[in-house]
Amino acid sequence: MKLKKLLFAALLMTAFATTLNAQQYNTALGVRLGYDSGVTLKHFFAPASAGEFILAASPHYFQLTGLYEYQQPIPGAPGLDWYVGLGAHIGGIHKDRNHYSSSFLLGADLIGGIEYVFPSAPFNISLDWKPSFNFTNSYNDYWFSGFALSLRYTFR
Repeated sequence: MKLKKLLFAALLMTAFATTLNAQQYNTALGVRLGYDSGVTLKHFFAPASAGEFILAASPHYFQLTGLYEYQQPIPGAPGLDWYVGLGAHIGGIHKDRNHYSSSFLLGADLIGGIEYVFPSAPFNISLDWKPSFNFTNSYNDYWFSGFALSLRYTFR
């Protein structure tokens, strides 16, 4: 019985310590370069939980995406974190909108990636994959093309 309590206390302390190290900044603002290029804003509302908003625009479409992300450090790699999340998007198609059943975009998104926070500079860089699925029409050609690189200024 004592061993179970000791093991539980050790696991709890490890989880708490890991969660404390997950957040290295409060808010970050920057650019997202990739299939959904645009502006990205990421804000931590708990040590391991962040919200990210992406405003993407191109000659073909525009969309606003909101994501919840769970982020944790990679052991043995200071400043390097992994994250996963889910969310939704809303937007519209500009080009070839008559080719699709609707020019209105509404759908769900997933995200997974890695992020590096520079220790001596107020910047971070992240590489992620953000597949998405539209509910309102057949504009889903970016399921396998959702990779992007984000560069952000961090407010600590």
